[in-house]
Amino acid sequence: MRLFTFKTALALGVGLTALSGWTSSVRAEDAPPAPAVPALPAGPGPATQPPAAPGTTVPAPTQPAAPAAATAPPNYKLQYNGLIDAYYLFNFANPKDVSAGAGEAYYDIRHNSPALSLAEINVFANAAPKHFGYKATFMTGDTADINHADFMGASHGLGEARYKNVQQLYGTYSLSADGAGIDLGKFYTPFGYEVTESNGNYNYSRSTAFNYVPFYNAGARIYTPVPGLAALTATLYLVNGVFNTTTMGVANDSKRLGYMGQLNYTDPKGKFTLISELGLDKQKFYGSGGPDTKVVVNDNNLTYNFNANSLAGLDYVYRQTKPNGGGKETVNAYAVYFRQQLNAKNAVALRYSGAEDKYEGGTVVAPDGTARPYDITATYEIKSTANFLTRVEYRHDHINYNNGANPGFYGGNSIADRSDQNTISLSGVFTFGQ
Repeated sequence: MRLFTFKTALALGVGLTALSGWTSSVRAEDAPPAPAVPALPAGPGPATQPPAAPGTTVPAPTQPAAPAAATAPPNYKLQYNGLIDAYYLFNFANPKDVSAGAGEAYYDIRHNSPALSLAEINVFANAAPKHFGYKATFMTGDTADINHADFMGASHGLGEARYKNVQQLYGTYSLSADGAGIDLGKFYTPFGYEVTESNGNYNYSRSTAFNYVPFYNAGARIYTPVPGLAALTATLYLVNGVFNTTTMGVANDSKRLGYMGQLNYTDPKGKFTLISELGLDKQKFYGSGGPDTKVVVNDNNLTYNFNANSLAGLDYVYRQTKPNGGGKETVNAYAVYFRQQLNAKNAVALRYSGAEDKYEGGTVVAPDGTARPYDITATYEIKSTANFLTRVEYRHDHINYNNGANPGFYGGNSIADRSDQNTISLSGVFTFGQ
């Protein structure tokens, strides 16, 4: 799961990024190709559509629907695609610990050191109507560690060595030709406007709001277009935990089902996409040794296309956790995005995001207090070829806090006592596959 509190994320010095931007019912990694690329005629379900080869297309919400074009025949054979994502980041505070204060809280976290963020390969076979299919996502690099453990915490990236290199592994059955289906296994979470693969996002780094929703879930998801509303897709999730613990992962130790739901509406004219998710659970939210905790998380995001080259996005996350033993943590997080395509190869993206993370009532996991982090991010993008994306990004982070449990950012003295942080990064993503 993502780090359990912003307090933890700051204390460990691990960071945030990206976008979900697409018109299907799950994450961009499982999305159909953008309109410019021939797509299968199947419906919007996450398993009945072919995953777009990462980086080969712009996520669908970045432009209105293109005029209908001849579509390729369905491909139900074995397919693959993948990527290699590397970066160099410089933190102007020049922290002594190269891996403890480099930025936000996720992924691009190493200071002054070339780093492999992610190497990934997807192997999949789409399900023909009334038939089975499958998908597996294998990965390595810092992202695999961060997605499955408190990377800089006590376990030092080893909290879930059993599963961290298998980010997704699920079977699917297509219930009908209109896109209804069911998946069973481990898959990316539906929560969040941004995704694990950086080239699926407007910016290279992740937003502050990204800190408060899970990375993945394990269980079953059932999806179907809503009768009479072709542009609306509903998905029901029965999962082992809305948030997975760092030590148990897909084998959640709370021994209870979590429930999640998603509604995805895409404007038939291609002007906007609206997605809302809700998750309810009682689980070991604060780690395998922590108390049973009631969890409520709600995520809402909107993408609006001004024209073929300009868009804006909004994301709002609400999360509340109530551990047995008293107290509660309440989070309200948000992000605002703007992206402008300058020409065929260049684009700029701006983001402002923040949160209020409040502990109250003598919670058993942290003293009362409130953290108010935010980030301001500007990104310049160069897509020199169809399969290589380069980004230069400047990011400013700030946090206000009123208790000792939320220390801030690391500086040259290896003490997390700074309220501001400025970083600049250069990244490259190479993609391959069918």
